[in-house]
Formats: sequence, structure tokens, C-alpha cells
Amino acid sequence: MEDPAPRTRRETTATPQAQISLDTSLSEEIPQQDDQTSCDALAELLTNQDLDIEFQPILSLRHQSVVGIEALARPRTMGLVQMFLEAETTGRMLELDRLCRLKALESYSRLRFAEGCRPLLFLNFESSVIDRGVLGSGWLLERVKASGLEPSDVVIEVNESRVHDLESLRDFVDTYRRHGFLIALDDLGAGDSNLPRIAQLRPHIIKLDRHLVAHVDRDFFKQETIKSLVNLSRSIGCMVLAEGVETHAEVDTCASLGAELLQGFFFARARKAEQLDLPSLLEPLAQATRRQRTHATDSLKARRQQSLDLQRLAQQGCAGLQKAKRQDFDAALWELVANNTGIEAAYLLDDQGIQVSETHMASDVTVLPSRLFEPARRGSDHSFKEYFFSLIDTGLSRFTTNSYISLATGNPCRTVAVLLRHMQTASNYVLCIDFRMPASFSSHF
Repeated sequence: MEDPAPRTRRETTATPQAQISLDTSLSEEIPQQDDQTSCDALAELLTNQDLDIEFQPILSLRHQSVVGIEALARPRTMGLVQMFLEAETTGRMLELDRLCRLKALESYSRLRFAEGCRPLLFLNFESSVIDRGVLGSGWLLERVKASGLEPSDVVIEVNESRVHDLESLRDFVDTYRRHGFLIALDDLGAGDSNLPRIAQLRPHIIKLDRHLVAHVDRDFFKQETIKSLVNLSRSIGCMVLAEGVETHAEVDTCASLGAELLQGFFFARARKAEQLDLPSLLEPLAQATRRQRTHATDSLKARRQQSLDLQRLAQQGCAGLQKAKRQDFDAALWELVANNTGIEAAYLLDDQGIQVSETHMASDVTVLPSRLFEPARRGSDHSFKEYFFSLIDTGLSRFTTNSYISLATGNPCRTVAVLLRHMQTASNYVLCIDFRMPASFSSHF
């Protein structure tokens, strides 16, 4: 397959409006042109190679270093968006991409770095040309080596949503991976990104789009989405890069959720090669790492305290039931719920998983108005639930679930199940206590 050339693109900005503003500022450098003038301007740009390349750093908190720089095209004589639209319209996209790629490789090869500190070059290309059946030529591999680089120095960024021919896309990725290039899936979480393709393509890196990263510290659903993508990435052996981080909170939240790499205005805007100052990024990087360590320590302490609180309430519930006769179990459970504001519900199962009490709900709990969500009743079978069989089948005396959506209320909760030997009746029971989670609960805290 032909190597679709990298569309070295604009750096990520804060909002869609900011992106438009950046593009407009570039296109407004020349007057509005008619189609013929625009076509002539593109032809002149390609002939004279009127392109500059800027680089935006990519950082790793874990390694405390700048691990990569992304190449971004800056046309001198026409607007950025106008340039690519004209290339698409006139069928000169591959030619333009190759020029961007060549200029990026030339600029990168001239950079000088301290021994052992050479960052990877991230090249973004117009991946839609994969659908056009362009045959391979080895152009990229030849130009990389001609620039004095190795394929292992280069990360090829693929926007998989722009490719419909999955088989050709997979062949492209596999071919360049075999040559030694690293592969990144770009703009994940934007537009029509196809999540199953992550597992099919098995990239080295996935880049979370700015739209997913923006204000993530205040958006529970974005947090859970990123957490899921991080879990998927780890399971198939790739890294997550949060693109477009612009605030302390976005940096800290993305790092806490598991993003290993970070890129955005918070650390640095794109700069021309001679203006790059990578050593100056080490201090803000170190500060971010210290905040992350403090946050992780606080989170561990909070989890430990929460575990102690859950254990105390479980012991309190067991003690109340031990004092009660069988016919008074419901009264003991009601008292446990009424006297502890953190409890959402409590109920008792026998050793077969059958509910032998009512489900006692906190007085201020709101149940979603749906037949799907309602408290379980006396006689309900819970034997298939994890918190029951994890006790009965493994010999554990206590089991605590992760956060999940309660079928009693539709709210996030955690369940603590405790094996209870009731001395008065010489019978085994399982006490189940559902603990409510705050509406703003984030699983990375």
C-alpha cells in the first residue's frame, strides 16, 4: 500500500471556537480568493515548498521527560484549512501530505538534543487516502532513512474514523509496525471514532481527543469514558495520550484516570524548531508529578478510611442481628439504616441466597420511576449475585463490591456482604448493606 502522507496539523486548542479562531487567523493572512486563485496558490505553495513546521511537546509524568514532539504544518501563503480543502478538491492531497512529511522530517533531523533525550517524532497523516487503493511505494521508509532517522524514531498517527476499508487500514498498520514504526490512533472520542478498531488495530498509543479531555475534572461521564478507554488500552498493551490538556485540573484528572502521556497548552504551544525549549518543561512536569503523588496518597488514605467505615458498619449490623430473634430481624435492619446516613439499603439473605427480610431503604433515597429499578422483596433469589457467591463459594467472611448501579434505586452504590452465624438459631445468613455513592463520585478518587 502507498504510505498515506501525514497531515501535520494544527495544535489542539481549548474549544471548537478556539480551533476555528486559530484556523481563521492563518487563513486571514491573505484575502479571500476565488477557486482559480486558490488553485494557483496551492500550486505555487507545492512548487516553492512554502510550508513551515512547528512542534508541540508530548510529556510523560511517569518518566519525567518529553517523550515526543508532534509536527504541525503552517502554510506561509494561504490558510491552513483552505490549503487542505483545495488539495482534496484538486486531487493533490497525497502530494501535499508528502510535502508536509518531508518538511517535518527535515526539520526534526536538524534538531539537536542531549544524549539519550531524543523525543519521538509524531507524524499525522491524511488517512482517508487508504480507501483510494493507493499502492505501496516505500516512500516514507526511504525518506526516514534518508533523514538519518530510524523507523523507531517515528510515531505514525492514524485517524481511523476517516477510513472505511478496515482490511486496508489493518494492512497499512501491520506493514509499518513491522518496519519498526510506532502507531497511534488519533482523535479518539471525537466524531465517528470506532472503538472496536482499537482492539483490531492494536496501536501502541491512543490519543484522546480534546473534546473528551475538556473540563474532564467536572464531568463524571467523561471520567468514566476515559477510565474505560484506559482499561481497554492496558488490556491490549497500548498507552493513552490525553491531547489538549490546558489546566491543572485537566492534567491531574487525566493522569489520575491512567493517561500516561500528556499534550496541550498547559505545558507548551507549538513552536518552530529554533524556538523549542524542552528543558523548560521539566519544572511544570515535576510539579504535576508531585501533585499526582499527593493526590494518589490522599486517595489511598481515603480508601483505607472508607474501608474501615464499611467494616465498622458491617460489624454494627451483625451485632444488632445477633441480639435479635428471627422475627425481629426487620426491626434490627431498620434501626441500622435509620441511624447511619451513609447506608442506602440493608437486607438479609439465608445461606441459599434467598432474601429473608424486607429491603429497608433510607428515608431520603429517591428511586427512579421505572419498573427496572425497585427494591428486592422478601423471597427474592440473590444466589447469582457476586457478593453472595463470593462468600459462600470461597470461604470469605466479608466481600465489598466495586461501584455499580443499584437495581433498587438506579443510583451508584457499593454493597458490603458479611457472613453471619446467628447463634440463637444456629443458622448462617448473609447481611447485605448498600452504601450510597455521591452524585459527583469519580472512581479515580
